[in-house]
Amino acid sequence: MLAFDTTAHAAVSNGYISGSGSVLDDLNDEGSIYQGNISGATAVWQAILWSDGYLNWDYASSVDCDFGPATKAATVAWQRDHGLSADGIPGPKTFSAAGKYLIDAGLSATNSNMRIIEYDSPQSSLRFIAERNETNGRWLVMIGSSSAWRYASYTSC
Repeated sequence: MLAFDTTAHAAVSNGYISGSGSVLDDLNDEGSIYQGNISGATAVWQAILWSDGYLNWDYASSVDCDFGPATKAATVAWQRDHGLSADGIPGPKTFSAAGKYLIDAGLSATNSNMRIIEYDSPQSSLRFIAERNETNGRWLVMIGSSSAWRYASYTSC
């Protein structure tokens, strides 16, 4: 695990989950996403829920960018199990709680401009959830059914 002195940039204002320096604080300044939202930020949240076993074991059907009823129900359960207000809305407190389980796995062996982000909580086994582009700080997440990489935007997928 690597540590840097630089803190994360505010991601909501630039429209993406992003950061600089250590990935360990990248989720500490996130905004809220809601049922009905279709976005890359939703996909990151779904990857966390999937990693912790709150969504279907099949990544392809669980991480689809669509914050539907299954994602909301999983969010309520995750929040309850982590001692948070179980409102079904992943916002700053929920993202910060999840951020405690991020692991900086270092730079990609195939692309030195990409930092690998993993998630490891007491409920999960170590899971790869995203990459961060070290040039612009934006997170990328794999969308399950298409196996396509998408930026973790708050407005699109």
